[in-house]
Amino acid sequence: MSESKNKARIPVQKRSIETREKILNAAWELFAEEGYFKTSTHDLAQRAGVATGSFYGYFNNKKEVAIELIKKFYKEASEKALYNIHMDLGDEVSESLDNGKKLVRSLIRTLKEAHEINPMIHRDGQALILLEEDVGEINREEEKKIIEFLIHLLQKYKQFIRAINIEAAATMLFWISTEMIHRIMNETEEIAKERLFEELEDIICSYIFIAA
Repeated sequence: MSESKNKARIPVQKRSIETREKILNAAWELFAEEGYFKTSTHDLAQRAGVATGSFYGYFNNKKEVAIELIKKFYKEASEKALYNIHMDLGDEVSESLDNGKKLVRSLIRTLKEAHEINPMIHRDGQALILLEEDVGEINREEEKKIIEFLIHLLQKYKQFIRAINIEAAATMLFWISTEMIHRIMNETEEIAKERLFEELEDIICSYIFIAA
């Protein structure tokens, strides 16, 4: 079959949009239950209530579905970050050291909550990012957006920031937080998690901000 015949279409009609969404929802559930690598396109079609042939009318393969879910994951995480910041700091982000630390804690909490949304997808997604170059590139682009967002926020507190390079500080904040949260969520006892998150917050704040 040629690539043109195998090319999935972008739905425009309401029914087609709803069917595509059913497939994505089915993938979200099955990837969580069975894992990405153990789920087939037939499984996805069956859970979504569509024929396997119909599946290929919306996605060329299972990886395309995973890419859509990765993008959805980052979008929801970004929206959650904005919500948490609003709840923790209010409408006015005043330039104070205390609010700067609240900002860091809010962001770490957002990353933690994002990890809890669907741990299996998070785990298999990390493997897919390493195995598939195009998925890795998409992930890097999404991470770049988050780091740019962090740079923008940290600029508001630059008078309290220890690091000379705010861009580097924002990158380290994101990398250290994501790696440590992954370890804490997957490799520690429940009773120790909150203590470890408190330590992580203190370490990040000590690295980024000057002493009070």
